[in-house]
Parts: sequence; structure tokens; C-alpha cells
Amino acid sequence: MGLFRKVAKKILGRQEAPAAPAAPAARAFTPPDPMTANTGAALSSIDCGAQELVERIGCGEPVVVVDVRTPQEREAERVPGSLHIPLDELEGRWRELESCDEVVCYCAMGGRSLKAAQLLRDRGLFNATSLEGGIGAWKEAGGPTEGG
Repeated sequence: MGLFRKVAKKILGRQEAPAAPAAPAARAFTPPDPMTANTGAALSSIDCGAQELVERIGCGEPVVVVDVRTPQEREAERVPGSLHIPLDELEGRWRELESCDEVVCYCAMGGRSLKAAQLLRDRGLFNATSLEGGIGAWKEAGGPTEGG
């Protein structure tokens, strides 16, 4: 009977239906190895809220605030005591921040500072974050500014 089916299938141009895939073998759950998994850096938020930053700086926490805006934007107004490293210079100057306990980057609205924080994290500075909402959110949260 098997030979008859093979000949009939050749004549009709049909192929045998594929066999159902075998069920995958059950595997035991193995938790990630904390020494090799990118746990802390991957799980920590890259955003820093403005109110949180205002309070932390007000309490004297050692946070390095980095302005990644253009020199013209910085002249108009800035966070007092912030370090100025424009985003287009950060690739060449990121090592200036290597020894900082914590780095918070800011810009006008948060887009450039997010890129800056990600660049720093890519270089191993997992303590780098981006000020959500930029200097506008900083001012709205009661943070002081200077310049202008």
C-alpha cells in the first residue's frame, strides 16, 4: 500500500504533509548569573525627574550636572554649577566624567541629554542619567538658573 501512495503522489504532484514538530524538551529555569548579566545597568532608569534632582542637589548629594547644549543656549540660562560639555564634544570628552559618582545630563527638552546619557552608559558610566524634560522641567520644579 505504501508503494501505491508514493506513485499516486508523484503522479498528482502532491507531497506528504509535514510531520508535526516534536514538542521541545522541558528545560529547568536557570536564573541569570549576576556576574555576567547586564542586570543593574539594564534595569536602572536612564531618566532622572526634575523634582528628584532639585531635592537631591538641595540636600548636598554629589551629583555632577552636565549641560550638553550649545554655548549660545548655555549663555542664555543654565543650572548653577553645571559642567558644560556640548553633545557634539562628548565623544571626545567623556573621560572627564569617569570618576564621578553620578552624572545627570540636561538639555533644552530632554532629547539630546538622553543621547548623552546613553553614550556615557555605552562607555561604562552606568551612573549617567538624563534630566527628563530638560531645563524647562528643572525650572518648573523650582530649580534655580543663572545667566541670561
